[in-house]
Amino acid sequence: MGNQSLARLYMENLDVRVTSMGYNQVWTDWRELDYTPDFNKFYLICDGEGWLKIGDSEFRPKPGQWFLMPHGVKQSYSYTSGPRYTKYWCHFTARIGDRNLFDLIQTPLYVDTKNDSEAIRLFRELLDSDAAASISGPLLVKSAMLRLVSYYIEHAVSSEVSLHRSTEPEPLEQVISYIQSSYRHNLTITDLAEKAHLHPNYFIRVFKRQFGISPIQYIKKRRLEEAKLLLVTTNLPLSEIGDRIGISDISYLSRIFKESTGFSPTAYRMTFNSHQTVSP
Repeated sequence: MGNQSLARLYMENLDVRVTSMGYNQVWTDWRELDYTPDFNKFYLICDGEGWLKIGDSEFRPKPGQWFLMPHGVKQSYSYTSGPRYTKYWCHFTARIGDRNLFDLIQTPLYVDTKNDSEAIRLFRELLDSDAAASISGPLLVKSAMLRLVSYYIEHAVSSEVSLHRSTEPEPLEQVISYIQSSYRHNLTITDLAEKAHLHPNYFIRVFKRQFGISPIQYIKKRRLEEAKLLLVTTNLPLSEIGDRIGISDISYLSRIFKESTGFSPTAYRMTFNSHQTVSP
C-alpha cells in the first residue's frame, strides 16, 4: 500500500479535539523550559519577537510563520528583549485510534504562510465557533479545527507524503496490501493475524490502534468502494458485482450499501452513472 493511500486512510479516521485557543499578545512572563505536552500546539505569529525550541531545533519565529509543536516532544518557549509576540494559537489532539497524527505523518515544524489571509481567517473561524452559543457549537469547533489541520498539512507536505516508521507498521502494511489484493475472497481475522504474525485478539487491537478502524470495518469499506466503482462504470447486475467484491448475499450487500451511502445500489447507479436526479 502506497504512502498516499495509507495517509488518506489515516485522514479518514482522524479525530480532533480542541482544548484551548486564543489570539493575544503573550504575557511578560511567557516562558517555560524543557517540558513535554500531551497535546499538539499551533502558533500563527502575527507580530513581535520570541524564541522556541522544539526537540533539538531552535527557532526565532517571524510574523507569517505557522508553527507546529507536536505532542510528546520536549519543547521550550520564551519572550526576548524585543516586542512580545502577538499570535493566534490553539492546543489540540489529533488522533487516529490512539496514535497522534504527527507521529504518523512527517511534516516540517513550521510553514511560511506569507501572510496569507486564509490562514488568519481559519483561526478566526475557530475562535468564532468556540464563542457560538448554539447546541452545534462543539461541532463547529471540531469542523474549524479540521480545516486548520488540513491547511497546515496541505502547505507542509509535498505531493508525495512521507510517513514515520514505527516498530509495528511493516506487518500491518503487508496486511493492508493483502486486503487490497484479496478482498474478493473470504478473509478471516485468523488469516490476517497470521499474515502479521500476531495473535488474533492482539492483531485486532494493534490494527485499530494504528489505523483507527477495525480489520473487518476496513474490509467492508474496501468492498463497498469497489461496488460503487462497478456500479457507475459497468452495467453488471448486482449479483455479479457481489461475486466480484466477495459479498454473495445480495440482500446483505444492498443493506450495508444503503447504510454506508444513503442510496440503494440501483439509486446510486442511476444518480452517478446516468446523471439522473434520485433522492437518497
